[in-house]
Amino acid sequence: MKKNQTELTYLRAAAQNATSVGLVILLYDLLIADLERAIKAIAEHDIEKRSAEVNHAFLILQQLEGSLDRNNGGDAAKHLSRFYSAVRCKVLEGQIKASPEILRQQIDLILDVRKAWQQVDTPSHRVPAATTEQSAASSESQSAKAAVASASGSGTSNWTA
Repeated sequence: MKKNQTELTYLRAAAQNATSVGLVILLYDLLIADLERAIKAIAEHDIEKRSAEVNHAFLILQQLEGSLDRNNGGDAAKHLSRFYSAVRCKVLEGQIKASPEILRQQIDLILDVRKAWQQVDTPSHRVPAATTEQSAASSESQSAKAAVASASGSGTSNWTA
């Protein structure tokens, strides 16, 4: 989970210059990286590292789910909440069973949703902030900058909003 100075600088710059949806994508990237490092820790039989990576992944999932705008996000927010909950359950199962396959499946699912967020974030597909997808992402991204800063080592270490 340690990052070198170049990675930290990149993360800070990316967070500062990202759109609301871009911040959500950054959190997805951090989540994927955590799960990949957990898979590596399983292969190395490093229980402590695996647990640390999975715990950090849980914090990111908590941040993503907790910052959804359930009042204005409509069905998108409801579906994302269910998605984050399902991923959390499967990551826990993967942790308990020390199963790289279960964690890899979650990475694949997260990558699929990340691609959808990327499509929303392209200039030709950006939609007004009042739409459902943006409302779901808007609240998510307000605290995402703090979460990305925390993950990069600046700011506080408390990921909850």
